[in-house]
Amino acid sequence: MRNVVIACFASGLTCTVFAHHSNDYHFDRNVSVTITGTVTDFRLINPHARLVVDVPGENGDMVTWNCEMAAAVSLRRQGWTPDVFRPGDRIVIQGIAARRNPTECYFGSATMGGSHVITMSDRFDTDSPVRPEPRATLAAVSDPDIPNLSGVWRRAVGGGGGGPRLGGPNTLARVLNETGLAALAEYDPVLDDPALTCSPVSIRRLWGNNDLTLIEQTDDLVTIRHEWMDAVREVHMNMSEHPAGTEDRVLGHSIGRYEGSTLVIDTVGYQEGVLAQHPGLPHSNQLHSVERLTPNEAGDGYGLEMTFDDALYFSEPLTDTRAFEASDEVPQRYNCTITELER
Repeated sequence: MRNVVIACFASGLTCTVFAHHSNDYHFDRNVSVTITGTVTDFRLINPHARLVVDVPGENGDMVTWNCEMAAAVSLRRQGWTPDVFRPGDRIVIQGIAARRNPTECYFGSATMGGSHVITMSDRFDTDSPVRPEPRATLAAVSDPDIPNLSGVWRRAVGGGGGGPRLGGPNTLARVLNETGLAALAEYDPVLDDPALTCSPVSIRRLWGNNDLTLIEQTDDLVTIRHEWMDAVREVHMNMSEHPAGTEDRVLGHSIGRYEGSTLVIDTVGYQEGVLAQHPGLPHSNQLHSVERLTPNEAGDGYGLEMTFDDALYFSEPLTDTRAFEASDEVPQRYNCTITELER
């Protein structure tokens, strides 16, 4: 267990130990902090909302604490607004200690007015549901035999995804050859995380979180709009081969075809990057991916199979699966905001 007694005592804090599930690469779920102070700012932003609190220290100095929360897109869907916490509110926060910054925490709960407790699972009534920005109307697919994937989707409960904990085995590294392992040794999963610069990271990452995905289909184009990082992918259905000389991109160049009830997406032209931020799975610009989206019989969900191969970094392909279900929620603009703590 990490010893944080000195840091907490110097700031006039009380520290205890409790179990909590969070981002283990940035926060220590075995060490909690309790801070009492005054709210100075509540930033409802992505990828992490931030609650800033001034806490009086033992020497009379004011210590500013910054507590990370869930993404604004998730909180807004629960009715959260910037007025949930207002400057001047007296507050007691229980959270998880950061691994590097002694005045940062991951938010667990807040007590206000001595008894009113707020957690990130709370919902608030709102008369102003978030609406997406207007988009151009797309023509529908004309072939009735083509699987209908149009609509808003969310990863199903138990449908795959989720990140590993710090210190656990890197089970993804099994696919790397010597060149890939050398690249992994150079990767820092905390400091080199592409999401810290508001990058969508990889298609595997886009399919692996709990944010919404909007799919729009026409005869010539399938557009996949991932809520996370406002990532947009265009799958060209009128191409049988990738064009020569395509510039490498984070999410590559995609062409598609239908095989019975399955949409098959073939992607090349990737920039060098990582398929998984934590604990890390690097890939070269030779990465090739194939995604297979198959609707279920009821039409209210689909299964996703992904295969990744890299002639330079991999000794064998990596396969992964996800499951998705229809959602009546409204996608939001992500508008990722880089803060000093995320750099």
